[in-house]
Amino acid sequence: MKKYKLLIVRNTIEYILVNMNNIIDMTDEEGSVFFYINNTYRNNECIYNIFDIMEEASKLNLDYINTIVIPEKNNFDNISYLIWFAKNREKYYFNKDVIREKHIWKDVEWGKREKNYNIKGKDPGNVWIPTKDDGNAHIIEHILLNRNQVYNRIISSSVVEIEEACIISNCEEDLNYMFNNNKIEIRYINNSQENQISFGIKQKIDSVNYSKGKVSAKVFFATSEDMNQVEKEHIKLIVTSPPYWDLKDYFKKDQIGKEDYEKYSRRMYKVWKECYDRLTNDGSLWININVRVRNGQPIYLPNLFIKQCKKIGYIFRTIIIWHKSSAIPTSSRNLSDHFEYVLVFTKSDRISIKDFSINMFNDYKNMEINKSLIWNINRKAGSIAKKTIHPAIYPIELVNRIVELGTNQNDIVMDPFLGSGTSLISSLNLNRNFVGYEYYEGFKELMQYRFNKELVNNKEVIFE
Repeated sequence: MKKYKLLIVRNTIEYILVNMNNIIDMTDEEGSVFFYINNTYRNNECIYNIFDIMEEASKLNLDYINTIVIPEKNNFDNISYLIWFAKNREKYYFNKDVIREKHIWKDVEWGKREKNYNIKGKDPGNVWIPTKDDGNAHIIEHILLNRNQVYNRIISSSVVEIEEACIISNCEEDLNYMFNNNKIEIRYINNSQENQISFGIKQKIDSVNYSKGKVSAKVFFATSEDMNQVEKEHIKLIVTSPPYWDLKDYFKKDQIGKEDYEKYSRRMYKVWKECYDRLTNDGSLWININVRVRNGQPIYLPNLFIKQCKKIGYIFRTIIIWHKSSAIPTSSRNLSDHFEYVLVFTKSDRISIKDFSINMFNDYKNMEINKSLIWNINRKAGSIAKKTIHPAIYPIELVNRIVELGTNQNDIVMDPFLGSGTSLISSLNLNRNFVGYEYYEGFKELMQYRFNKELVNNKEVIFE
């Protein structure tokens, strides 16, 4: 069997899972594999997702390198993914210089830190949306890449000779790429994609309450593994950024995240079960999480949570990409990290997520990218206080969007891992009631500092 330094597999997740062993056998010991895929939906539920590919490839001893996000012209879920693996992380070839874009400006883009400036161009990231600028440091257009441009980027950066690459595709249009690049081998697979359908969330309830009554918030300094203080089927929306396993220290004994992985998994399952019990029948759960690489090994927390939530009874709806334009340059053989995932679940088919609200989100200078499942929201530089002790604070704009999509005014929002209080501030300022759990009492001072500065109209916060 011929082996390739580069394989690009453009097909359904189902096809790839069935043929993973054959794909690995075709990959050279110094080669890379890019799985070019979309999530699979059926009856408004995400039934196969990108993390299924990641876990299966890792089980078969491929080395996970990165995941690249590519917005495309589509309906609701317009995100394609390149899941990048190597046969051996010490031996694969990658030349990021050939896919660099020019710097828009030098001093502003990376401050005056010369070590982060490369005269060859920007350090390429794992969100592929090229830009045009006006010559005066202003972006005037975000550009969608077509399929051939994606292939060109992968091939030019991943092999020295084009004959070392092969594309396996179920898209007949990709054969045109072979005619224009007659040295590239393309294997066309004529399989059905009837399950690869577009997805849209539809609001299915009639009652909408837009009254502007007084709202309040309550914070419990306790573990969210037991939420007996909150009435069941009482919460409309749960939004959270949970602790990663074995990553950050939140300063208190028996915190979630500092135990062994199996115990961490069991404790997180309890949290999601408590959340499920407290959601209204038309409520939703939004989890901000990412893949973590520890000692070279990927930890697929998104898929852990997806499997746990589906076992509990949640319906897994979709993945939103939180795109962060700024990122720290990484090694010469990888791409800098520019995004995180937001997993979206509902408790039932009686959905209360307002898809029309997505039309408000215009993050890009390209209407084909806007109003979809990729949101460009940067973290603000600097800390929220001179001596902030919270090691991971996500932007309030991200939470604002989720709260606006999943609730009406006077509904109740909950965060089982409140941290510095971002979701509380968002909820009260948007006229929603709020319940939060935070295990570490030491964050109270930081919360109060933020509430005094960021809450409008002196909203009431009760600490328990």
